[in-house]
Amino acid sequence: MGQTKSGRRFAAASMVLALVALAVAPAVFGPLGILMGMVAVSKGERYLGMLGLTASAILAVTGYYIAGALIG
Repeated sequence: MGQTKSGRRFAAASMVLALVALAVAPAVFGPLGILMGMVAVSKGERYLGMLGLTASAILAVTGYYIAGALIG
C-alpha cells in the first residue's frame, strides 16, 4: 500500500492534536488524535500515523495527570 498525501496530512493532524491534548482538553483532543493516527495508518502512512497515534495516547494520559494535579 503506497503512502498518500492525505495520509501525511492525517498524520500531521494527529501530532498537532497530541500537543493540543496535552495543553487544552485531553478528553476531547486525545481521542481525536488517536482517530487521526488510525486514519493515517489506514491510508498507508504507517510510520507517521503510528507516531501520531502513540503521541496522542501518551500526551492525552499525561494531560489527564497534569489536569488532575492542577485541579485537586
